[in-house]
Amino acid sequence: MAPSEPDLEPPPWWGTVSLDVETGGRWAVGPSTLWLYRTDREWRIIHRWSSPPEAPDPLADRSEVTVPLPEDELADVLDTEDEETLHTNRYSFGETDPRISLQPALADRPVVSRPEHPLYVPPDESVTLYLSTALWIRIVLPDSDRKLQEIPSFRMSDTWFGATTTDGEFCYATRTAGWLRLDRLPRRLHRAVTPLRIRNTAPDPLALERVQLPVQHLALYTTPTHQLWTQGVTMTRSAAQEGADIQVRSGPPADADEAELLQERRESAKRGLFTSTFSAVGTLFAS
Repeated sequence: MAPSEPDLEPPPWWGTVSLDVETGGRWAVGPSTLWLYRTDREWRIIHRWSSPPEAPDPLADRSEVTVPLPEDELADVLDTEDEETLHTNRYSFGETDPRISLQPALADRPVVSRPEHPLYVPPDESVTLYLSTALWIRIVLPDSDRKLQEIPSFRMSDTWFGATTTDGEFCYATRTAGWLRLDRLPRRLHRAVTPLRIRNTAPDPLALERVQLPVQHLALYTTPTHQLWTQGVTMTRSAAQEGADIQVRSGPPADADEAELLQERRESAKRGLFTSTFSAVGTLFAS
């Protein structure tokens, strides 16, 4: 598949392809680039974290698939000695399957979003924010139902989220615009959108400094235009508690027209979800 024209919407990067022995392909997913190479006894996965010069924005909507890859470009990648930017993993088999699938998946732990600008919710008010989070690239052999690897399309930082430095959990951290209007929402095929409704029933304003989104408990949906969504989430803050009760709505969000289930949630919630506080303490650590 050749790269899309600049005036056309990019095609989805996920799906199943077949590769002959000694051939490979290239996938551009947001700021990441991925190469897959097959031999008769090995699948090789090569990944580059850094963005190329034509897409320096980590939010850029790159979605390109080139299969099969020209021999000269494939040779350059396989023979490179640049181990700082190119990361290679090799998977050995008695005989390799010809088909391989790339699938989008949500993160494996909660994502803490820090709004770019301060946002306050007055008492007895509610607001809906459209948050986007980076997806993982899941690599699967569909014929034998084997998962080889998962790679984040964008490497987020690590953070601790909790009421204290001992009461909380390990999360990923990212910044977000926190869009209030759906028509302003950019279309990015390496990110999933979550409609987050925040209800403040407490007598004082709620400052949204950091919001913890439990993406590992959310399913992933796709629309006919390949926009990726999760279920809607409602967080309710009351006067009797510092944090908020979390309700995950069933099915695709109302904003996602004709959406269909693409991936089930990673984890089932064993009990009611609760976020300790919107402005939890914590330190960001570079990953």
